[in-house]
Amino acid sequence: MFGTYENAANSGDGYAMAYHAGAALANLECFQINPLIKDYNGPACAYVAGPYGAYTANNTGSRFIECDYWSGQMMLEFYNELQSGKGPVFLKLNHLHENTVAEIEKTLHTVERPTRGLFHEGRGTDYRQEMIEMHISEIGLCSGHSASGVFVDEFARTTVPGLYAAGDMASVPHNYMLGAFTNGSVAGEDAAEYAGNTDFAEFDAGEIEKEKARVLAPTKRNDGIPPNQIEYKARRLVNDYLQPPKVTRKFELGQRRLAEVRDDMQHQMVARNSHELMRALETASILDCADMAAHASLYRTESRWGLYHMRTDYPEKNNDDWFCHTLLRKKDGRMVSEKARRAALCGADRRR
Repeated sequence: MFGTYENAANSGDGYAMAYHAGAALANLECFQINPLIKDYNGPACAYVAGPYGAYTANNTGSRFIECDYWSGQMMLEFYNELQSGKGPVFLKLNHLHENTVAEIEKTLHTVERPTRGLFHEGRGTDYRQEMIEMHISEIGLCSGHSASGVFVDEFARTTVPGLYAAGDMASVPHNYMLGAFTNGSVAGEDAAEYAGNTDFAEFDAGEIEKEKARVLAPTKRNDGIPPNQIEYKARRLVNDYLQPPKVTRKFELGQRRLAEVRDDMQHQMVARNSHELMRALETASILDCADMAAHASLYRTESRWGLYHMRTDYPEKNNDDWFCHTLLRKKDGRMVSEKARRAALCGADRRR
């Protein structure tokens, strides 16, 4: 359930908080899907090994992708190869010189993540002797690795005055680490200027008490469903119903099942200590993100971004109707989506 590219503790809190604050989120139908090492919580990193001569291969050892830097189109080619009978798919390094393999290992097992070397050691796999089996990750929302995120302008401002977003949850496609640092710096400078010219806002004490009651509700119950079980069910439903290729009927069923889990979460989930309360809050964010991903996917009635938004009922790209951003937000307590050109919400007209 945690076979994603990213840290398994990531639960979409930034997306959920922005949504409940009323901010617009862009293109949440553009999922993050990556190539993984089979059974390992981490990337295959063919794009790291590629410059040294490694590549993604099918079960015959033949290369079938020209560029191993992932994208929606690359993941679609990856998926099609798996479905063709030529899978599994592998990271092929066993044709390289020992010194080259050692240099790749140095990068992948230290800079990327040390557990990778331990995983290969435990499984008994060696880059020099065999190809390494790869797989497709679970879906996720991450602007740093796709085109979705909390909608921001060039100063990292969201559509809510005074609320900023930066990093892997802001709508700056494929910005990665250096981009996130730069984006965060821009956000900080502009936010400091905004805060310096803005007084404290009025607030509704009743709303604060209402939110405290919601957050602490699981601690008031003596018995119920623990958060880890609610989280497990939510993640399983995402895998069962929302994973591309996207089928309209499956998504509609997924929405119904997720609504049932939300009802259990709101009325039966119990938290017996501070750790379980944290898990309960993370589960709420996971459900929010699942609901937003499903809603946005049904709204865009075309296919785009390769495997990221591949709808079987609308298999063709439709630039006439959908060459635009889609914005999702909370209005009057409901989730709504709309089309928008980026220029309509960005630029000098929004400077404060």
